[in-house]
Amino acid sequence: MRFATFLASGARPLLLGACLLVPGASRAADTLPTPTPIATLKLNDGRTLHNVQVKANYFDSVVVRADEGLLKLAKNNLPQALADSLPAKPPPASGPDTVMQGFNPNSLQAPYARPTPRPTPTPRPTRDPVYKGCTIVSFQQKAFRDSLGCAEIVIRNETDNVVVISPSEIVCVTTQGLRRAGWNFVTDGVPPIIKRQEFVPAHGDVDDIITFSNEALDISYVQWVR
Repeated sequence: MRFATFLASGARPLLLGACLLVPGASRAADTLPTPTPIATLKLNDGRTLHNVQVKANYFDSVVVRADEGLLKLAKNNLPQALADSLPAKPPPASGPDTVMQGFNPNSLQAPYARPTPRPTPTPRPTRDPVYKGCTIVSFQQKAFRDSLGCAEIVIRNETDNVVVISPSEIVCVTTQGLRRAGWNFVTDGVPPIIKRQEFVPAHGDVDDIITFSNEALDISYVQWVR
């Protein structure tokens, strides 16, 4: 009923597609069968987005596609009527880990031993100063399909305005001292979204894969172009 009330208030309905896989997010998203994007959406932080389609609904945020790009927005930054129209999402529940044990027919008498799980790599901090009011908070190497020279990075915007970043403004430095400028930003999903620009929201973060080379690289650190 809340979503119907929002539609009756004069706002144009939303087009909610299938859930996109946003890097770093493991929570399932709800979808709503609304056919038309919002022509103009004014956020609580003062930004205005155009032709907005909500693509995924999470517990505390939504993923939208607009003329300004693919953005992840906190629900407390949405107009109250729009936030109330979205289905409530419960907090994510963490389930028990499942470890697969290979079957060895020659060791049927041996006691079962659970293998030690491999630890998840900890993202490394970067050596970067602030650039356009943004900082590269962390990175870790992550291949994207056939492109092996890639890294997943988190960019944080400490300003009051949306900041536009191009991939070429970021370089990686290998352990051999080789420098490679970024090619594209990628949001891994179904389908993946390849971008030539990233819009970092005011006082917000973006989590993207950035491609540097098709060949594997041993990346030492990632920094802004100097």
